Amino acid sequence: MHPSPRNPSRRRSEIRRLLLTREAMSVEDLSQALSASPATIRRDLAALEQSEGIQRTHGGAVVPGVRPAEQDFAFRESQDVAEKRAIAEAAVSLIAPGSTVFMNDGSTIMGVAKAIVATGLDVFVATPAVNVATKLAENPKATVCLLGGFVRHTSLATTGPFTETMAAQINADMAFISSDGLSAEGGLTFTHAADAALAKCMVAHAARVIAVTVTPKIGRNERITAVPAAQIHEIITGCTDEAKLRPLKSAGVTIRNVAP
Repeated sequence: MHPSPRNPSRRRSEIRRLLLTREAMSVEDLSQALSASPATIRRDLAALEQSEGIQRTHGGAVVPGVRPAEQDFAFRESQDVAEKRAIAEAAVSLIAPGSTVFMNDGSTIMGVAKAIVATGLDVFVATPAVNVATKLAENPKATVCLLGGFVRHTSLATTGPFTETMAAQINADMAFISSDGLSAEGGLTFTHAADAALAKCMVAHAARVIAVTVTPKIGRNERITAVPAAQIHEIITGCTDEAKLRPLKSAGVTIRNVAP
């Protein structure tokens, strides 16, 4: 599904994401990708040149000096788009106004952040993700707490003991956790120890734990278990593979399927 040509903000956000992913695109390619006229795309590029540092070229645009982390994140955002959007909408529907929420980092979490902004929800969110916090700040009703710590250049998120100490002071109504893998045997699993440690801390200080997980991660076990399956209250996923879901259901985890 493409952003509505009549919604300039969403269209320009998508243009920036496409440019980050591909580094350079022509007006013609952007016009086809977004179902918008070339004249509209040119106006968007002119606006983005002023606000986002996009560099216009003859017949298109590039993103100069793209950081590897930004480019990698834009690529991940381009995967499983419909599923992530459905997960985000379901996640936000669970948040009562005035709630305190933990959100870790990742492209699926960014989808939840965008949905919170779109709904204008009154919410307190604590997150280590610099880009997620920046997005949430677009919602004037959201109180955004960026968990302090060392910024890992590969993930655009803070990490380490300072981050965990700050998170431990917050009593959350729910924690939305995106992991590198999720299985009945390993629970929420991560590649990096620091990511696992923060997820574990968030879960310990949240009344409800909700895993937001795209299909490719279901059934996958990564290096480090942060949260056993028994501690997960609900999984929001678009996975329809019953063979993958059956062990999680047998473990007593509620699964909210949002297959797009």
